[in-house]
Amino acid sequence: MKKAVALLLMTASMVVGAAEIGGVKLEDNLKVGGSDLQLNGGGVRVKFGIAKVYVGALYTAQKTADANAVISATTPRRMQISMLRDVAAEDLHSSFIDGLEDNTSSAEFAGFKPRIQEMNAIFQSVKEVKKGDVIALDFIPGKGTQITVRGQVKDVIAGDDFARALLKIWLGGKPASSDLKKGLLGSK
Repeated sequence: MKKAVALLLMTASMVVGAAEIGGVKLEDNLKVGGSDLQLNGGGVRVKFGIAKVYVGALYTAQKTADANAVISATTPRRMQISMLRDVAAEDLHSSFIDGLEDNTSSAEFAGFKPRIQEMNAIFQSVKEVKKGDVIALDFIPGKGTQITVRGQVKDVIAGDDFARALLKIWLGGKPASSDLKKGLLGSK
């Protein structure tokens, strides 16, 4: 009887251990910059109303439905992108640029040009992201944005201001997708 109960408890804990969104299993907890983060929320990025492009997952120190709290947090955060289809890295980079331009002033955007070029170099070195690839944008206060593709750290782009601007791609006033924004904030 004890073995049956232990087996039942072990099985239940394995089922609860990870969320699944769009067929992608996501960790409930992870570490970024030495800090414990939890899955705040996630969703599927759909383009043109039909094309499922990626699963976005937002990890924060504390769960919140307040986009501004996430953007301005002084704790590490992660935006994780799990690809659902093959996409040229240049196209993904272009969508990031569009999101930055839509959610920053002209002056801010102009000031980010050197860092946008750094990010472009990362995407050019990757060339293509394939279905199943994971891109992690780790926002580490005082350090910047660490970009990891397929488990390999590609670079760190300096500046908390740039990290906040990148988060606005998904959480700003003109997000890449309002449905995805709702999901990232756990309100979908």
